[in-house]
Amino acid sequence: MPNTLKASSKTPESSLHTAKGKAAPESSRGEQLQELEEALKALANENQFFETLIRGLPGIFYCFNDKLQVLRWNRNVETVTGYTEEEVGSISLLTLFKGGDKNLIRNSIKDVFVNGEGLAESTIVTKDGRKIPYMFTGVSTRINGASYLMGMGLDISARKAAEQSLRESEALYRLLGERITEGVVLAHKNRFLFANEAAASMFGYTREEFLAKTPEFMAAEPFRPYFLELYQALESGAAEERTFQARCLHKLGNELWVEGKANFITWKGKPSLLLTARDVTETKLRELSMQEEAENLRRENVNLRSSMRDRYRFGNIIGKSTAMQEVYELILNAAAGSANVIIYGESGTGKELVARAIHKMSKRADQPFVPVNCAAIPANLLESEFFGSRKGAFTGTHSNKEGFLDQANGGTLFLDEVGELDIMLQVKLLRAIEGGGYTPVGGNAVKFSDFRIIAATNRNLLEQARAGKMREDFFFRIHIIPINLPPLRQRRDDIPLLAEHFMKVYSGGQGQAVLPGKVLNDLVAYDWPGNVRELQNVIQRYLTVNRLDFISPEPLQAKAPLSEAVENGADLRGATENVEKALIKKALDQNRGHKSRTAESLGISRKTLFRKMKRLGLS
Repeated sequence: MPNTLKASSKTPESSLHTAKGKAAPESSRGEQLQELEEALKALANENQFFETLIRGLPGIFYCFNDKLQVLRWNRNVETVTGYTEEEVGSISLLTLFKGGDKNLIRNSIKDVFVNGEGLAESTIVTKDGRKIPYMFTGVSTRINGASYLMGMGLDISARKAAEQSLRESEALYRLLGERITEGVVLAHKNRFLFANEAAASMFGYTREEFLAKTPEFMAAEPFRPYFLELYQALESGAAEERTFQARCLHKLGNELWVEGKANFITWKGKPSLLLTARDVTETKLRELSMQEEAENLRRENVNLRSSMRDRYRFGNIIGKSTAMQEVYELILNAAAGSANVIIYGESGTGKELVARAIHKMSKRADQPFVPVNCAAIPANLLESEFFGSRKGAFTGTHSNKEGFLDQANGGTLFLDEVGELDIMLQVKLLRAIEGGGYTPVGGNAVKFSDFRIIAATNRNLLEQARAGKMREDFFFRIHIIPINLPPLRQRRDDIPLLAEHFMKVYSGGQGQAVLPGKVLNDLVAYDWPGNVRELQNVIQRYLTVNRLDFISPEPLQAKAPLSEAVENGADLRGATENVEKALIKKALDQNRGHKSRTAESLGISRKTLFRKMKRLGLS
């Protein structure tokens, strides 16, 4: 526009003179007139273009001089202000403003004339008194020594209304956030974005102190994985809302209980966590006190029952010997608490019966009892069996599978033959026991399970830990309440009771058979390498074939394998094989067919045992 105005200021007469004011020759005057006509025509076209442009501008366009007289404008000026074409040309620009706005615009115009450009927001007052928010922009220029300001104005009523609405909404939400009694917290990753006074004071901090902390400091150590899992569940879309109850830390160091709701939202384009929480310490402590009182009543009941002496049976466990009375006491004490239990005993002594008795008398009695034979699970399936697996984790798996920890949630996990547990699995299992959670195979979400461990073994776990075959931290985590089950040969007084019980069980409802005195004496005199399980099988066979049939043909005076081989007249190689075969058979019987324990008792490797069994026809 300024260049156009400068070009148009040249008069037609000036083009009729040559340099130094001399008249042009007659021969060139016609050419000059033709050039002048063409220049005027081009100027007219150019002016028409700019006129069209000015009329089409979305806001108001104006051009005024340094005396603030409006020289040019578009129709929008008349439409917005209400002044007619004649009135616009005769008024000062400042007529459109009142009060402080008039001074603001006057100073802004001065700045534009000095600096060359500028911008200001103000309110136009129309002819009929209406007020319209407008944003003005302008640039200054000089033409033929005079100063002019050209600019545009845009109606910002809608923007101002939106800003006002936003300010009112923000003020309302801030008022609600401050007045509400519940704590309100907004967090993004590991940083607080907002917290109201109720949230900060709940933890004993000022709002500034609270916002300077990180969200993880809120929860007490055992509950931090719980909050991490909660955040991951919301972020992944697994849940839209989660309720929580957790133990947290106060500024003074004491603990408080907080419960509330968590929602995953988008705040200013960022995935954020919105928490509302309230202090429920008083209610929770009262609840815990009631639980403790109920636990004390349970203990009193247990102590009362444990004072009963000379018990002949305890649930499905039978025995009146002193050794078994001590076992009953330990069962009652273990059932009264929640600590992990380890049961030691030879194969067939009833370790699972003891574990079930503890579970049945504990506060977890209504929840699952999940028995796991650690020695029977292939090494490559251990992790998926314990922690479960997600769909597609293995070839051919078309659905999620629960693991033992999922099944035992709220109840008891019985780990039979715990000494066989893979040492790498012990690490992950220990983390789950200590509240760190576990991850199913093929998954990435951390899961948590509330379970009690009761383990059983016939090995010396302390020696295994010292030898590096078991992690010491895992050993001490499960070895809290040890119970040692005596072998049957160390409680021979219980053999008649057990025999009578099994006679009753297997008599088939046809009247209880009576054991002859000699048979009962043989039963008491036998060494019982298979313990109660072996006695049970012997009684069942006795009722079937009407004779005692022990693992060893002569229970009291069994022949040595070497003597038997010599009597059979075998050569050296044959006798050696007979002795080897007899020793392996005996070891297998004593270890109830368990290959690892059999190999260990014979002092050979498991691989060597399998090779010999195959060669001797024992496999």
